[in-house]
Amino acid sequence: MIYFALAFVIWNLVTFVLMGIDKRRAVKGGWRIPERTLLLCAFLLGGVGEIIGALVFRHKTLKWKFRLGLPLSIPVNLILAVLIINALICFSVSGDIVCSLKDVPDRAQEAFSQSDLERLKAVDPQCALILGCSVNPDGSPSLMLKDRLDCGILLYKTGVVDRLLLSGDAGQVEYNEVGAMHSYCLSQGVPEEALLLDQAGFSTYESVYRAQSVFQVERMVIVTQKYHIFRALQIAEGLGIDSLGVCSDQSNYDYAVQRELREVLARTKDLFQTALKLPPAYAGDVVPSQS
Repeated sequence: MIYFALAFVIWNLVTFVLMGIDKRRAVKGGWRIPERTLLLCAFLLGGVGEIIGALVFRHKTLKWKFRLGLPLSIPVNLILAVLIINALICFSVSGDIVCSLKDVPDRAQEAFSQSDLERLKAVDPQCALILGCSVNPDGSPSLMLKDRLDCGILLYKTGVVDRLLLSGDAGQVEYNEVGAMHSYCLSQGVPEEALLLDQAGFSTYESVYRAQSVFQVERMVIVTQKYHIFRALQIAEGLGIDSLGVCSDQSNYDYAVQRELREVLARTKDLFQTALKLPPAYAGDVVPSQS
């Protein structure tokens, strides 16, 4: 990601210089850089440099193509940058996704291959972080959350981890993700002492950040759906947590397109939060993940 930022800055310096060169040639009556080339460079992530160049060198400011095109290039640049950042995030952490539970029988001995188990155990994870999401009106886990919990419980039952860190929004009496997660795990035979509860995981970033700062986690398995796991792993990597991901996709979920679109923006937002290491809303007292 640093290389992308560096390339972006260098490219905009280039487009700035191009505006200066073209202005100089215009004054001297020399060969000019075609206008379509300058506009193409602006729309291909070079808009900032060309706008600054136009103002500094007083070049093309009266041309309608540039009066319209250069400001329009900025939102286009933002969209391209967001898409590139998302692609880089997904590519950079894809190797840390070990396996997915999609289309496998709901039996622990068949859920993970031996190679998957060995790779997960090799990290010596202190816990599996199960990220919260919506609960039903009656307080039970939604289908998506249930799949995450089932996946985490299988990790516990197969001996990959001996602790489950349940993180979600528990800030309201009438809406409690962590309470629903806790009750479900107990109903599936996970003992109380194997459960760690983070009731201030109001976002993916805060859940991962608090796993490190509050629960002192240095190595963990992250459990969520595939669309979401790229962001969680990227945050963990940025915070220096040694993490592997297990995708909990076991069903077809509603509103898949909306979630994917939201995730594009969320990955970009969390990238900057992680780079700045912004503290969560609630710091909390330290609760070691292992006794």
